[in-house]
Amino acid sequence: MIKKIVRFFYRAISAIAIVALGAGVAWLMYSSASTLPLRQYFSRSQTNAVWDWSNPLNKNQKELRDLANFLYLHQLNTVYVHVDAYAKTDTEQIKLADEAMEQYIKALQKHDIKVFAVGGDVSWSSREEWHKPTAVLNAVKNFNQSHPDTPFAGVEFDVEAYNQKGFSEGSNTVKSLILGDFLDMVDMLATNVEAYNKDGKKLELGFAIPYWLDNENGNIPSITWQGKTGPTLYHLLDRLQPLEQSNVVVMAYRNAARGNDGVIAHSRTEIEYADAKAPNVNVLIGQELGDVEPQKITYYGQSSTELSSQIRSIESTFKETRSYGGIALNDLAFFQEMEQSN
Repeated sequence: MIKKIVRFFYRAISAIAIVALGAGVAWLMYSSASTLPLRQYFSRSQTNAVWDWSNPLNKNQKELRDLANFLYLHQLNTVYVHVDAYAKTDTEQIKLADEAMEQYIKALQKHDIKVFAVGGDVSWSSREEWHKPTAVLNAVKNFNQSHPDTPFAGVEFDVEAYNQKGFSEGSNTVKSLILGDFLDMVDMLATNVEAYNKDGKKLELGFAIPYWLDNENGNIPSITWQGKTGPTLYHLLDRLQPLEQSNVVVMAYRNAARGNDGVIAHSRTEIEYADAKAPNVNVLIGQELGDVEPQKITYYGQSSTELSSQIRSIESTFKETRSYGGIALNDLAFFQEMEQSN
């Protein structure tokens, strides 16, 4: 009788232990699913950037946590966030922007996501407008000085000088002057960053550029700048090369990786030149997700599976080149929409 009772209790205890173990495993699986990427979207060894054009001043703590989790679960490790106030002289607006950016960066830091301040306008390369990109850069430096625990990783400029009125139909002389002013602005900003980084700081400087700055479409001339003649792309990469950390985002907006009109073909010269002449410059490949025309330049209406498949083709082509740095998606809102529709 005693043996039967002992066996009964033994079996009961074993059953309880098994149930508890199963519950523990289930909890661990749930916990892991909640904290680890659910599937592979992009390479984990490269920069996977996204442009966030929303207003950071309007985000509460929950929205910031949700944003950080979304980015992490999709292997997005860099964000370019637009802060209009940094281009202005309104100290109260800059203060409010600083407070918002401290919370923004702090939330993303928990998943090791870098944050770059973004500034840009087609007019900024004009010499009378240089005070605006300078103001953005100085605001970031001041922010990093006063927020050493939550610094910006860098500044990403989107100055599309080629969209200035009169450029597309202008003569080669007009285009050369506008592109020369753009390069002079780059030189001014690069010199500023070089001086800032001399005492051990590591602020990265980046520029978004069209894929045809290498003259591949024949619509812009080679220009003479600082004693050298060549495509604007070459001058730009040569100027960024002395910086310890810099990048260009090549807006090779196509929704197919391969083919004569594909992303790889439109990005090859940038990566090959950087590899040979400017190895310190990271070359990121920009991809468009928005509702724009023509259809061939965007993934709008397609799935993230198709997007990641094309990006894997890009990465497999350039993975052995030291200058290929990863991708940059334009933009976050459309990527979130893409995921919701899957």
